[in-house]
This record gives sequence, C-alpha cells and structure tokens, in this order.
Amino acid sequence: MTSRAGLPNLDTLDFTTLKALVLSQHEELLTKDTQLASRDAEIEQLKLLIAKLRRIQFGRKSEKLQRQIEQLELRLEELEAERAERSVISHTPAVSAFQPETKRTRQPLPHLPP
Repeated sequence: MTSRAGLPNLDTLDFTTLKALVLSQHEELLTKDTQLASRDAEIEQLKLLIAKLRRIQFGRKSEKLQRQIEQLELRLEELEAERAERSVISHTPAVSAFQPETKRTRQPLPHLPP
C-alpha cells in the first residue's frame, strides 16, 4: 500500500489538484489490475500446457501409440518372414502340383476272447 509520506498534504490542495490525484491513482490501479489479469492468464495457459504435455508423455495415448508401434513391428516381421519363405520356395526345384492320395483302408479288429 502507498505510504502517507509520499502524499502531499490533502488539506491544502484545491479541488482540481485533488481530482487529478484521484484520477492518476485510479489509472495506476487499473494498470496494475490489467497486469495481474495478464499474469493470471499466462499462469493458467502454462498450467494447461504442462498438463497437456504430461498427458502426451504419460497418458493413454502414449501407451496406445507404443502399442501401435509394436503391432507394426510384428507385422513387419511377419512380412519379412513371408518374403524369406517365398525366396526359399522360388529357389527349390518345382514339385508336381498333382499328387494322388493313397487310399487308406481300415485294419481288421483283433479278435477278442469270449
């Protein structure tokens, strides 16, 4: 708060000087209120930004992203394995596509004693 030592003697001032003094004090107060509101807004904005960054770093989406990366890596491994199998198959000699199956017949049951 402003100390009384910096104020002029209010009893000796005329009306216009008192009015000017009150207006200057009021403008100074508005300026300080504006600065405080600006600081409060900046504080809120920084808090929201920090919360957002924490959610990105530790939230479900980061876990979901990690899970998606793992699934893509697994899919990549599967595709590479399939490509390797195809290259092995293409280097082996061709086998006849038609191979008749042998018919299986049932074996007779063993005779059981009565």
